[in-house]
Amino acid sequence: MAGGEVLRILAAHPSIEAVCAVSRGKQGQPVWHTHPHLRASFPELAFSAPEEALKHEADVAFLALPHGTSQPLIKEYLDCGVKVADLSGDVRLKSAADYEKWYGAAPRHPELLERAVYGLPELHRTELQGASLASGVGCNASCSILGLYPLARAGILGDVRIEVRVGSSEAGATPTLGSHHPYRSRTLRVYEPFRHRHLAEILQELDLTEERVTMTMTAVEMIRGVQMIAQISLSRPVKEAELWKLYRGAYADEPFVSLCPARPSHLRLPDPKLVTGSNRVLTGFSLHEDGTRLVVVCALDNLMKGAAGSAVQSANLLLGLPETEGLGMLPVYPA
Repeated sequence: MAGGEVLRILAAHPSIEAVCAVSRGKQGQPVWHTHPHLRASFPELAFSAPEEALKHEADVAFLALPHGTSQPLIKEYLDCGVKVADLSGDVRLKSAADYEKWYGAAPRHPELLERAVYGLPELHRTELQGASLASGVGCNASCSILGLYPLARAGILGDVRIEVRVGSSEAGATPTLGSHHPYRSRTLRVYEPFRHRHLAEILQELDLTEERVTMTMTAVEMIRGVQMIAQISLSRPVKEAELWKLYRGAYADEPFVSLCPARPSHLRLPDPKLVTGSNRVLTGFSLHEDGTRLVVVCALDNLMKGAAGSAVQSANLLLGLPETEGLGMLPVYPA
């Protein structure tokens, strides 16, 4: 699904042309058989085998592969002088020890972890410019990081309890008993009560310790979208005006991050439906009258800003292109 979103973005990208689409299992089939909404944009494009793809002259490769399979291909493309924007978790963590702890196996090419830049431009714009490898970002991690970053930067985060509500597309295209629609529809299923592997990225990027953060995952009745709700104990009392200053200071110049308005009240805390189909992020907050208890809510489209959108945004920076190129699509509402 994320690979299809990369193609959808590139179909209208003014500077990046899709010259090859890769699938070992669907080699020779038209791309639009798998992504029928892209038929008008890619009427002749067929899937190539991975071995054939390596023969194409390319500036950047987007890898949207299952976890644990990207690292060998990343190495091959980098060795050929092709920049890589990965979408998986294979090079998200900087430490090989953390990788093994959270993913249950040692990285096949640990040197790539050091070479990769975490693919969230809001935090790593400078490092991505001219780099050769942008890591994928977890959709739940991206939503949580962007919601909490201004507070972490100010050093006022105490304990944090994160609940992430996710749509079914996060589970991928292959159904399981937990993700198959007849069993998943009309449920509120908590499937990770205390920790999720995306928590590793949150701890890494915000410089937090696991003892201070709990992350609960809930599957809800959506196809696309992530909503992160963080209940936070601040390290000191604050006024609401200070929080507005922190968030505006962090995101005033960000092209894809917007703060929710204080009024009307129903728009103060964001709904993922307000960003569906776009690379946009919404974040809002509500401060308790005691000044130390805070609720922060952040929403994004998991297939866009949580995957393909951030990958293209990062690729633009790798290639020296304007960061926003190809990503100006508006949200679809109502969705």
